Amino acid sequence: MKIRVIKTRTLRKRLLDIGFEEEAGRDHIFYFYRYGRKIVVRTKMSHGADEIRQPILGLIGKQLHLERGEFENLLRGELLQQDYEAILRTKGIIT
Repeated sequence: MKIRVIKTRTLRKRLLDIGFEEEAGRDHIFYFYRYGRKIVVRTKMSHGADEIRQPILGLIGKQLHLERGEFENLLRGELLQQDYEAILRTKGIIT
């Protein structure tokens, strides 16, 4: 089942749970995933949004290098940090 909307605070929690770092900007909140000392994945969300809907959810999933099923597992809280790193390794994002 395709998730069409999620609360911003829920997505924030899911990203932080798998190891993303958060940095507030003027209009957006930026999320970075570091492997070692290098930033390998980045995405952002608007400060003012209570919910994130499609197609923005799809764009965030692509920025995270996740297929639809993998991204939905993340949104449901079923993706662990080691699972995410394994996906990034498979796709050649990290070594």
